[in-house]
Amino acid sequence: MEDPADMGDPAAVWRDSYHRWRIEAYRAPDLRFAIYATNGTTESAPLWLLGLPALARWLMYQKIELDSLQPD
Repeated sequence: MEDPADMGDPAAVWRDSYHRWRIEAYRAPDLRFAIYATNGTTESAPLWLLGLPALARWLMYQKIELDSLQPD
C-alpha cells in the first residue's frame, strides 16, 4: 500500500459525528480510503480500504450512518 504522503492530498475528508474516526479518500489510481481512529490529540496508523464496497462494509460494521459523516 502506498504511503499517503506519496499520493498527495486526499480528495475528501470526513469525520463521524463523535469525532472518533477520520476518513480520507484518495484517487490513486483506484479509489482508496484511509481510516484513522482519533482520540483527542492522538491518532492511529491508517486502516486502508480499497473501493467503495469495502468502505460501506466498514461503516456498517462500525454502525456509522452516511448521514452522520461530516466534512472535515
